[in-house]
Parts: sequence; structure tokens; C-alpha cells
Amino acid sequence: MSLGAALTADDEIAIRAEMIRDYGILVSIVVQGDILPALEVLLLEHRLREIDFIALARSSPIVPKDRAGLFGKALFAGYERDFVTALHLLIPQIEHLVRVHLKQAGARTTNIDKNGIQNENGMSTLLELPEAVQVFGKDLTFELKSLFCDAFGPNLRNELAHGLLDEDGCNSPFAIYAWWLALQLIFNTWWNSANPAAGQQKVNDGQIPPAEPVEEQGEP
Repeated sequence: MSLGAALTADDEIAIRAEMIRDYGILVSIVVQGDILPALEVLLLEHRLREIDFIALARSSPIVPKDRAGLFGKALFAGYERDFVTALHLLIPQIEHLVRVHLKQAGARTTNIDKNGIQNENGMSTLLELPEAVQVFGKDLTFELKSLFCDAFGPNLRNELAHGLLDEDGCNSPFAIYAWWLALQLIFNTWWNSANPAAGQQKVNDGQIPPAEPVEEQGEP
């Protein structure tokens, strides 16, 4: 890569791989140094119930209203340190959440196959849409890609979907961070909607999706 020269496709791939490698190091540090110790204190000092997490998800404007139960169960499983259950519940719901918000923003989230059948695009394709950065912001879009659907990262969505994610993978720092990211996103959007006078809090530099409860839309 020459200084001042235009980036080639190989250069961009190399840069992306390095960014995700560095991100992975940061994730491991945050999980070991912050998230797990904080979770230990939370477990010792509070006795939260599954219904508490479901109520939080139901009150968060980012969660599709018919998925609050599933999100709540996933968050509670992680709180109980059952990250195997948490991840298996959470990943499909995060993909659905991404799809619903992009659809609301006017993005086309489907494709037509050679037989004329309409199919929903997967998370990898959805997060490459230009509307993804507009809806979720640059940083959150990068995190979602890096955690769930980039071959240079843990690729959690695709590994789980194809049965390649084993028990160790479900308890990895990446899996724990994915649970925490969902909890952070749901809590922050609830807090912002419940405390408008406190000002809009952002997740990373991401845009917070609409302040109305999200309703799943039917296919065109």
C-alpha cells in the first residue's frame, strides 16, 4: 500500500481484517475487565427476574413489540450466565430487529430468486445496505458486522445458523459481549425514551431508532 495511492480491493480487505482483529482484542479486555466483574456484582447485590427483563424489552422502543418476550428471556439467560441459551435466543432476534428497523427506514430487505419467490435477506446483506449506517450509526453497524457476520470476526450469526458454534464458542468473550451489547442497546433506548429531558444518549455514535414502539410490517 503506497502512501497517497488509491486503495485497492485487497487493501480494503487487509484494513478490515486489521480493524476486526483490534476490535476483538478490545472486546476481550472489556469482557474480562468490566462486563464479567460488573455481572458478578449485579448477581450478588440484586435478584432480578425474567419478568424484569421482559418488561425492560417491552418498554424499549428499539425492540419489535411482538419480540419483547424473546429478548427478555435472552437477556435473563445471560444475567444467569447461561450464555448458550442467551446466544441461541438472541442472535435471530437481533437479525429480526435489524430487518424491521431497516424496513421502516425504507430499505429493501428482500430479494427475488430465479423462481420469482421473494426471500428475506440475511444479516450480512442487510448490514451492507446504505440505510444501515443511517439507522444504526457507523460504530454500531461496525460492531454488528464484526460480531455477527464477518468472516474475519467470530461470525456468530453464521456459525450458529449452520450448527458450527460449539459450547465453548457460546461462552467466548465475543458471545458474552454480544449479550452485553444487546442489553446496553435495549437499556439505553428505554432510558432515552423514559427520560427525554436528560437529552438523547447515543450507543457509541449510533443513531437511536424511532422513539415509537416498533411494529413488525408485512411483506410487500
